[in-house]
Amino acid sequence: MKKTPRRFVCQSCGMEYTRWAGKCDSCNTWNTIVEEIGSEKFSSKSKQLKLKYIEPQSLNNSDTTEPDRILTGFSDLDRVFGGGIVPGSIGIIGGEPGVGKSTLILMIARHLSTSRKVLYISGEESAPQIKMRAKRMNLSGENIFLSSETTAETIVDMIRGENPGIVFIDSIQTISREDLSNQAGTVTQLRECTQLFLESAKSTGIPIFLIGHITKEGSIAGPRVLEHLVDIVLYFESDKLNYFRILRAAKNRFGPVGDLAIFEMNREGLRQIDNKNSLYLTGEEELRSGAVFSAIREGSRAMTVEIQALVSKSGYAQPRRMSEGVDNRRLILLAAVMEKFLKIPFSEFDIFSNLAGGLTNDEPALDLAICVSILSSYKEESVSDSTAVLGEVGLSGEIRPISAVNVRIRDLKGFGIKRIFIPHSNWKEIEGENEGIYGLKHLDEFEKIFTSGTGSVQDVF
Repeated sequence: MKKTPRRFVCQSCGMEYTRWAGKCDSCNTWNTIVEEIGSEKFSSKSKQLKLKYIEPQSLNNSDTTEPDRILTGFSDLDRVFGGGIVPGSIGIIGGEPGVGKSTLILMIARHLSTSRKVLYISGEESAPQIKMRAKRMNLSGENIFLSSETTAETIVDMIRGENPGIVFIDSIQTISREDLSNQAGTVTQLRECTQLFLESAKSTGIPIFLIGHITKEGSIAGPRVLEHLVDIVLYFESDKLNYFRILRAAKNRFGPVGDLAIFEMNREGLRQIDNKNSLYLTGEEELRSGAVFSAIREGSRAMTVEIQALVSKSGYAQPRRMSEGVDNRRLILLAAVMEKFLKIPFSEFDIFSNLAGGLTNDEPALDLAICVSILSSYKEESVSDSTAVLGEVGLSGEIRPISAVNVRIRDLKGFGIKRIFIPHSNWKEIEGENEGIYGLKHLDEFEKIFTSGTGSVQDVF
């Protein structure tokens, strides 16, 4: 009788070892290497069958017709998917416990059930429990079919027999294959179950979405192995204040990554936030020192944000540099650049910087806005509420170009901004009307941004 070798698998990255070790050499995590029984690596029956391959086609001769995408009922979510769900795709939605993953897919299922059959498979909840949650959310759907099956092979047979329009599996950590004796949730089970669902989605053209839990390290449990297999990876998370839910794409084979959809959780489920600028901006038209508007990039779109700063006389031998929402190291660097080239004794002052609304972003395009807000607080001069600044600041004080300048300008103008200061190097990239847009080359041109005592912008151009 052939003796099966022992296998030890890292539960974080999927790396295999012949013996136990305390630390994984691949992902540098400790105490994640576990022995998995059923040691012989699972092989599909295709090894035993001699299959005839399909003749490959030339790229120019292949069918380039894009299939009709499936709309979810949330316009921002469709944008995250790249225009809607692609038939035959497989994706995973990851998030912390209680963030609303099951609520999200139930609301998507409700919308899709009006035009197609939806198969909702839950290994964590029974059908009566799901019905209770749907009743609390005032949801109903004749075309939503529930199942508590946890065996991967049986689920694939169910998909082929029922022929639904879309399948949701909540969650992948509860599903296992009969061929493997490993416990559900181990790397081997996750990988092989996902591979089986991938083959089913591609062969039937039915999109399948898996729910995955987030570990304390912030990655989808069992892990990066799944992210390589699937077409779409979505992260569903709450903001730092736990007011809103943010869904963003970390991987998307059918569209851009980085786009996000913002929802608000209430008793009846999730409500899409259409005007995102209202969440992070005060909307007041009073002039305040130490505040200036800018725009950050979120995938293929931009979002108008407010940068705030406070400069106060330091009571310590070592002045403080503290930031919230922006990189603290970047704040220290910018303060040093301003002190050198603007001849301001910041070594005598504490500097505090904040990205209003609880946002977090560290892209260099906010550099100029941080510098302007610091200078505004130091000089106690306000920047007009119809003015915004964009640009990266170099160590020699130059204003460096940024990416997606036209996307940012469009969002700022849509918010009502009339004067926008950008790097001079980006001037040639401007599309359409350039009225009210001005280029800056160096920090010593700061005075062009500030207002006069009456609140009107100084005409220095």
